[in-house]
Amino acid sequence: MNSNPKFVSKILPFFAAFMVLVTIAATIVVQNNDDQVSVPFSSLVKSVESLNGDEATLIEKIDGTLILKTKDATFVSQVPPGSDMVDKLVEKYNISYEYMNNSKYGAWIFGGVLLLLMGGAYVIQKKTGGIGAGNRMKNSLSKPHPLPSITLADVGGLQEEMKEEINQTLSILKNPDKSARMGIKPPKGLLLYGPPGTGKTLLAQAIARELNANFFSTSGSAFNEMFIGVGASRVRSLFQSARKQGPAVIFIDEVDALAGKRKPHGGEEGEKTLTELLVQLDGGHSNDGILFIAATNRKDMLDDAFLRPGRIDFSFNVPLPDTKGRREIIDIHIKGKNLAPDVFSSLDDLAESTSGFSGAELYSLFETASRRALRNDQDIISKSDLDFALDRIILGSTSRTLQDADTKRRVAIHEAGHALVSAVTKPGSVRKATIIPRGQALGYVAPIPKELELSTHSDLIDRIAMILAGGVAERMLLGEHSIGVSGDVQQAKQIIEQMVDTGLLQEGFSLTFSKGLRETKMQELFDDALEKSEMIIRSHQNQFGELVDALLKKETLEGSEVDDIVQNTSCFREERCVMV
Repeated sequence: MNSNPKFVSKILPFFAAFMVLVTIAATIVVQNNDDQVSVPFSSLVKSVESLNGDEATLIEKIDGTLILKTKDATFVSQVPPGSDMVDKLVEKYNISYEYMNNSKYGAWIFGGVLLLLMGGAYVIQKKTGGIGAGNRMKNSLSKPHPLPSITLADVGGLQEEMKEEINQTLSILKNPDKSARMGIKPPKGLLLYGPPGTGKTLLAQAIARELNANFFSTSGSAFNEMFIGVGASRVRSLFQSARKQGPAVIFIDEVDALAGKRKPHGGEEGEKTLTELLVQLDGGHSNDGILFIAATNRKDMLDDAFLRPGRIDFSFNVPLPDTKGRREIIDIHIKGKNLAPDVFSSLDDLAESTSGFSGAELYSLFETASRRALRNDQDIISKSDLDFALDRIILGSTSRTLQDADTKRRVAIHEAGHALVSAVTKPGSVRKATIIPRGQALGYVAPIPKELELSTHSDLIDRIAMILAGGVAERMLLGEHSIGVSGDVQQAKQIIEQMVDTGLLQEGFSLTFSKGLRETKMQELFDDALEKSEMIIRSHQNQFGELVDALLKKETLEGSEVDDIVQNTSCFREERCVMV
């Protein structure tokens, strides 16, 4: 049944071209078969005179061609276009007169236009599918995809509670008879929501694999059309095919493009498509054996009618993985990769230092490291490859090198200030310090990010002091700071505003509602952090100088090297770094 439209769409251009050629050929044959005699105009006049009252027809064409048709023959002659000789001839003799304003090449022109149209139709048919393309698009949504090879064991980073709930849902779907005896109805729909790259699509594929069901996968944008009724038709076709081929899993990724909140007045085509989806999910249809799974990054954009129980029975938040989850994902992504011994032994540290990374970013991390190792003709992935990949993902690619000696020294002083204050206030918090430009930064100090923590007033003051330390170091050694501190100042300002808004002040928990008092409190916090930063740099001048020299010489220092320089000194007195 589905092959007929495809066959017709392919054969129709050829058939039309054939018919045009046949028409032109028939016209030429008919014209050439007429018993026509070409004569001069004077002979044509004599032929008219010799008619003696018999009927005849004189046809004049736009190009001056005259055709005289009598009962015995047809004569053709030529006169200048618009000549009055023809008028005099018609007035003098009893003959019928016709005027034709079409050219003798009309058939050819018409055929050529038709051929061009058929050629255009053929090109469109080749590129877009031509006739029946909309139907084929609908049919493509209605065909199950091959069953994914991914299992739940291949999806790392899931929280234990979420794993338990998913397994419970799968047990209900796998044992419908047992569930029915206990009065449990199988869920109709699941919603997976969370940040990008956390494995929502992989989880849907794994669920389909566990259920051994036909897998229908598409995206929310596949149903959006400017033509009336097309989107709703595709939704109906999708669910009808799933009912025929059950058990089935219908997965719609980026469902917010389809099930977004409806506007107050409504009437748009997208809302009609959403209405059809709501009806198919829970509108009297028998969806036994069908599990609907939707995924989105923006749950807040979804329509309330779509989210109600009976359509979406369970909503699972798929967050960014914690340290344990990242370690599970790392174990998945290192399969089949040759790691250096020091890399393999530091995977736990890598999981801790990649706080905020999604599963997709961890995958990209190892792929980037593998490509660098291959580019360097290495057989194993070294620690330097992973460090390069981390910087590449966080900050972007290396864009340029510092050639100017003064600029290079200023950047070294700036980054040494960051590194020193960070290592003093929180030992072991620096992963790398470098003056090699990457992305928009001329240099940077890469911290070791920690999991979510409850920061106190002193923690935040330390963080602000570290952020301001680059500009402070520039002013202390060079007399003034550069425009490079603009990003640091903005970061510090955001933290200070948050502290004032939440009452994290030194004198105790208090809220400030006056604009003038609020600005005063913010200035006090800024001055406290600035003073602490200056005090730490002054009390560690030797270590600071060593950091600057080491950065100018090596350009990049690992976190352990920074800690060794800061801590390996007899002049360090921690009590001098405590704010009074």
